Amino acid sequence: MNETLRTAPIGVLKTATNGTVQAVNETATDLLEFDESAIGSPVQASFPKSAIGSLREAFAGDESDERSFEEYYPRIDRWLAVDVVPADESVLVYVRDRDDQHEYRQRVETLERRLGRMESIDELVGTVLRQVIEASGREEVSRTVCERLGTTDLYEFAWLGERDLTDGHLQVVAAAGDAPEVRAQIVDHLGTGASLPEQTAVTDEGTRVVQTIADADGIPRPIRRAAFGRGLQSCLAVPLVYRDTVYGVLGVYAAREDGFSDQERASLETLGAIAGFAINAIRQEELLFADTVTRLTLDVNDPQLPLAAAAGADRPVALSGVVPRDDESVVCYVRAADGAEAAETLSDHDDVRDVRVVSDEDDRLEVELRGRTPVARLAGQGATVESAEYHPEGARIVAEVPSDVELRRLVGSVDDVAVDTEVVAKTETRRDPESVEAFRSNLKESLTDKQLRVLRTAYLSDYFASPRGSSSEEVAEALDVTGPTILYHLRRSQRKLLDAFFETDPETPTDL
Repeated sequence: MNETLRTAPIGVLKTATNGTVQAVNETATDLLEFDESAIGSPVQASFPKSAIGSLREAFAGDESDERSFEEYYPRIDRWLAVDVVPADESVLVYVRDRDDQHEYRQRVETLERRLGRMESIDELVGTVLRQVIEASGREEVSRTVCERLGTTDLYEFAWLGERDLTDGHLQVVAAAGDAPEVRAQIVDHLGTGASLPEQTAVTDEGTRVVQTIADADGIPRPIRRAAFGRGLQSCLAVPLVYRDTVYGVLGVYAAREDGFSDQERASLETLGAIAGFAINAIRQEELLFADTVTRLTLDVNDPQLPLAAAAGADRPVALSGVVPRDDESVVCYVRAADGAEAAETLSDHDDVRDVRVVSDEDDRLEVELRGRTPVARLAGQGATVESAEYHPEGARIVAEVPSDVELRRLVGSVDDVAVDTEVVAKTETRRDPESVEAFRSNLKESLTDKQLRVLRTAYLSDYFASPRGSSSEEVAEALDVTGPTILYHLRRSQRKLLDAFFETDPETPTDL
């Protein structure tokens, strides 16, 4: 071996044409972890064995062919790039360490796979979210979520359970994926006190991830056995939560250990939050059109209630409406004996984020409450707060509650944020639904001819569309009246329409 090859920065072996080692440089002995005693031995015997054996194949014939390959060699735990180059009467074998390059390539490939997976997951979640928002019923929400997740290449099985608000038990309402044994075992163990990931997620109101089902001793053995039989190795359980109420849980199963990354978990938690919101909205709609509802009257004894701070012994603060916000705060519309004075008092309260006077004429205020308050808890549980009267020692609250809500749990959630809560009355009320024709007839009778004419013209000319098809001036021109006159009649006719829809207090003054 000449001096250039002997001092080369890469490993070099010189062999005879039959593969007998004739010379080895120092770099090769370091890389291959042998010494110069290999000289005179066949290169196939002295060279570490790879999983594929490409070097043995290179010297298998009468003449070795020029070839290059990259392989992993378990004995020395190293990736090597090998080039076999025949010369006139010898063969040169060049060896280079490829560990760093292979590790880098593996990292790149891993990141590319993760990125591709997250793009697929985000696209899937986005599709499910759009369909969930458009769903018209709770069954459709559950079916949509499961079918989309359980029939994709990303997951093997998905099921959704709704929580019975009367006893807290979970019931499977939808499932998708080829794992009937797993579903059957889950159904058998629901309500038995078994430590299912999904039941834990509901109890703790937080996501539960099991990266290796086979090693999760807390999961009942029959479920683990059924999952193993279907190749399910990891699972994630996301509670369906809106505000303070857990409506159910989504269980997703994958055929990979450590199958759920942090980003994947975040995407599925977003899906769980939207599903919880959709279920709550549908329940609110069901309450709105229910034939029978429960009217609950509560005495909340707590002088620290924010709105109680503005009340006097003979000057109660009356709540006329509550609008929940997405950040768990609520906007309350109240009337006080002295609106300006009440606003000043409330603005100093720690739990009041903002307050403003809506009307000086009837001392009406808009008060935004932060944190967990009784009205926020009721709204979060699906109840509709009809009215409330605050006094210095607390408040009396009247709310309509869905018939399937566990009242003890609901009252307990209110009691968690107040000193003491007492149920004063509970009545079942049957509604007599008003027909569409009767609603239209009553509304039409409340509108003047001018208001009806202006409202109809504005509607037909797309004044209420977005973007508007007509401006108020164009509506006015069509009716040959002034713009201010149109706006005057529009405001009053819309107010009557909204009064009829929201069923405001008959004593509430309405502009005529």
